[in-house]
Amino acid sequence: MPDRSLCLEVQPTEGENGSGAVLRVSSPGAETVSLTLPEFAGVQSVELWPRLIRAKDDPDRYLVGILTGQTSMYSGGGGSASQLHLIELDAAPAVPRLRGEALVVPWTGSLLIRACFSEKDMKDRLEACHDDYEFGAVLAAAPGRAAVFPTLSYRAVATAFPRTSRRSEDNSATTLKSADLVRARDPACTYDRVLRYDPAQSRYEPDRPLPDCSDYTTP
Repeated sequence: MPDRSLCLEVQPTEGENGSGAVLRVSSPGAETVSLTLPEFAGVQSVELWPRLIRAKDDPDRYLVGILTGQTSMYSGGGGSASQLHLIELDAAPAVPRLRGEALVVPWTGSLLIRACFSEKDMKDRLEACHDDYEFGAVLAAAPGRAAVFPTLSYRAVATAFPRTSRRSEDNSATTLKSADLVRARDPACTYDRVLRYDPAQSRYEPDRPLPDCSDYTTP
């Protein structure tokens, strides 16, 4: 926090079951406490999201953002992706503790996939020899009555280059035109959602289901 009334840090740990992470919580006049974060299956990185969401009527109740990341390498390309997890933190100086996970959403994605294997491929694709996919999301406060935690807006944008590329299809034999060599939004995975906190479930619920955009968010 700007006034240093609360400081948070994520640190990796090594245990019997492999790598994990702890959230270190410190405040003036209190000992630093290390809280074990939930296990995130299959992730390769765990970082602190540089934002805090505070509860409406409780100055010690927050949602802490944790970013988990994955990477993949393959012939001619590779990819990375991350998810945002909002985890409830009771930051009372005497006994800080973590509660449940209130939200998990796709956050970033970046994939570069090889599409040229011969001189003919290069000619047919106008030397644009990689399919390039990008995904990014933003989270912000939204108008609406707060039920413990504020209503949030979630916006995701997915793009593909060339504009005709689709990860779920074989694009290597596609003959491109000059007009195709632009980055274009994928309307199926470019969307907005309103997230409202449900106190009964201690979770955020979207106003509509999120589409399956694993072509952009799974490396």
